[in-house]
Amino acid sequence: MSFFNDLGKKISDASQGAVAKTKDFTDVKKLNMAIREEKRKVEDGYIVLGKAYFDAHKENGDDSFKDQMATIEESLNKIKKLERQIGEIKGIRKCPNCGLEVTKEAAFCSACGTAIPVPEPVEEEVEEAVEETVEEVAEETVEETAEEAVEEAEEITETITEVEPVEDDEDDEWHKGC
Repeated sequence: MSFFNDLGKKISDASQGAVAKTKDFTDVKKLNMAIREEKRKVEDGYIVLGKAYFDAHKENGDDSFKDQMATIEESLNKIKKLERQIGEIKGIRKCPNCGLEVTKEAAFCSACGTAIPVPEPVEEEVEEAVEETVEEVAEETVEETAEEAVEEAEEITETITEVEPVEDDEDDEWHKGC
């Protein structure tokens, strides 16, 4: 009987240990989730703070952020141009007052009544965007081709260095005839 009592106690102790480990594991997972959530809040705060700084200082920004601010401004302008191109393709425009999409032919916004200005032709912007895209693709292709050539040259160099020199054997049949 003592054997079964000992066995029961060992099983009980082992299961209690497993339960404790599982609880610890679960607690750690919950804490890690809480940490990730707080980190996400910090990142969101950085984004809001950065946008607020950009909006407040885009005209007379700090010189140490001049490059980043110029990059952002350039990207925002490209986004506007691309959105106008999409509007042209879809045959829609946005109301300058409320942002509602209206048909290309609309003279007034159906939501707020604001007069919709006639847009400037987008043709120049399309040509400019196509030229920029062609240039980017050409640069990427040249870079990829150069990288492939370098890799191939490295492989050839490795192959050449791996080849063992042929030893000169004076007893060779070929030499006897010379």
